[in-house]
Amino acid sequence: MMLRQLNQYFIFIILFSAISACSLTSEEVSTDPAYKLRFSTDTIFFDTIFSEIPSITKRLKVYNDHNAAVVIASIGLSNEAGPYELTLNGRKGTSFANTKLLANDSLLVLIDAYVTDRDNDLPYVVEDQLIFATNGNNQEVSIFSWGQDAFYLKDSVIACNTRWTAGKPYIIYDNVLVDSLCTLTLDPGTRVFSHLGSQIYVKGTVTAMGAADNPIILTNDRFDGDFQSYPGQWGGITFLPGSKNNLISYANIRNAEFGIWLGTPDDDDIPDLIIENSIIENMSNSALVAFTSDLEINNSLLNNSGDVLLGLLAGGNYVLNHNTIANYGYGMFKSQPSFILTDQLELADGSFIKDKVELTMANNIVWGPATNEIVFENEAGEEFSLSMSHNLLRTSDDSFVGFNNILNEDPLFILPAEFNYQLDAGSPAIKTGTDKGFLIDLIGNMRNAPPDIGAYEKQ
Repeated sequence: MMLRQLNQYFIFIILFSAISACSLTSEEVSTDPAYKLRFSTDTIFFDTIFSEIPSITKRLKVYNDHNAAVVIASIGLSNEAGPYELTLNGRKGTSFANTKLLANDSLLVLIDAYVTDRDNDLPYVVEDQLIFATNGNNQEVSIFSWGQDAFYLKDSVIACNTRWTAGKPYIIYDNVLVDSLCTLTLDPGTRVFSHLGSQIYVKGTVTAMGAADNPIILTNDRFDGDFQSYPGQWGGITFLPGSKNNLISYANIRNAEFGIWLGTPDDDDIPDLIIENSIIENMSNSALVAFTSDLEINNSLLNNSGDVLLGLLAGGNYVLNHNTIANYGYGMFKSQPSFILTDQLELADGSFIKDKVELTMANNIVWGPATNEIVFENEAGEEFSLSMSHNLLRTSDDSFVGFNNILNEDPLFILPAEFNYQLDAGSPAIKTGTDKGFLIDLIGNMRNAPPDIGAYEKQ
């Protein structure tokens, strides 16, 4: 009995040893062709890369899901002379040989791009393949991006009477200035992309005339991931004292700190800036702030900011027709009304600037989640001259009652969280406006009689 048990024991030991001898450890290498790699994605996409500017870095995780190590004979780009570069284990290059990957482990490959200028106005495709050769298998990960040539401006005083055109976009680093007595003209389809913190200063004149089907674009210079809709990525446009005769028509201004900062006090009531058929949205501070200035806004959408959306401060002369001014503060902490009008402003040193207020306001929507989204402050006792009719307002202030204004009735925007402020069916803004001579809406639709309130006409 004892002998039989000992024999069984030794047989078990021999079998266990044999099985163990056949099992590979996590560091021992298998050459089995069935041992393939797994990747975190099958395509690396960079979106738009501006020529002569290094791209952001993309990451690719490579996994060995097997119980034995493998040796990746080669990791390399199909086109080693192309614009892409790899980083593996701290080393840069376009190809790497004999990289060991332990069982149930992973490695990280970093991919960067540098596209050279091709003298193209339109975007062009920049693609390559990242090839992994392991145990006789070739596995590919595609790399794809759009290249875009551009004009670059850095700390520049723009030459007088310059014209920016469609085609290659304009990339701004730091600040540019339109000097006194000079005009910068922007043609339909002009695209201006500004780097973090960059601003456009205007002491002279800007004439930006886009078209309904070919607007002018002024926004940030990053498009990857959430940056397409992330506020505060550039400074904005600042109109300085002395600037006059400015026109912005059919333009989209997005993702800045302040979309427009207007500080152009003077002795007349001629508009220093006219904005029409334009969209100013998604600002970390305000879409538009004006100080003791002359401003006219027609057929435009102002939306989504972290502070006051529209601030008309320290007096001034203002005309607003057929605008949608709405702030839900998506992605930001909203604590201020959408629209504030005041006759004075306290400066950092405790002093005040103040002036009389003249406001003409018809067919506008001012809306948001707060009880009072429109606030008028006449604290300095300056003359307040108001002409307001046929507006849809969110307010508890009884002084706005009358003059065919609609108070506290939801305008029923289609999808404001996705920047769609067109009117849904049943909106109280439909056919409740008054004719002010604007025959088309923000996007080129014909207005009815009577017209809808706001920037958009329900079709």
